[in-house]
Amino acid sequence: MINHGDVVPDSDAELLETLLTKVMRLHAIHGDAPVGDLAGPALSMAEGVLLVELLATGEVTQQQVADRLSLDKSRVSRLCSALERKHLLARQRDDSNRRNLRVRITASGAAAATRLRQTWHQRHERMLAAMTPDERRALLLGLGALARELAVFHPEQRDVRESLAT
Repeated sequence: MINHGDVVPDSDAELLETLLTKVMRLHAIHGDAPVGDLAGPALSMAEGVLLVELLATGEVTQQQVADRLSLDKSRVSRLCSALERKHLLARQRDDSNRRNLRVRITASGAAAATRLRQTWHQRHERMLAAMTPDERRALLLGLGALARELAVFHPEQRDVRESLAT
């Protein structure tokens, strides 16, 4: 049985709130902790996510990164500056629109992002292996539904909703 502390939820909605709060707390604890990439510079979780996104998308503008990750422009700018200082990405002005900064992953950034994806994949494999087949199916089904419903609260993120439908 899941231990939810001293409070016993009265409804499924309260149980969901309790579990999501716990998951968000754990995510916050890990969110700014360095992520596992022992062969390169330490990365925050946010830097790692951005780097892995660039590995998947190739060269894009900072605004496109912000849109894809649902982050504000100033946060993306700070993350890109940090990654640029670590020589994991490069930025330059877009010749066709000088207001835009184009962002591309460097060779060392691609190597770090690849290692990071492998680390995350191994971690997720271990988590799933510790579950029964029914728990795994329920988790994947439930997370898909939760992601779909959370996307409803952000209608500007149409591309996120569409990717969840497939």
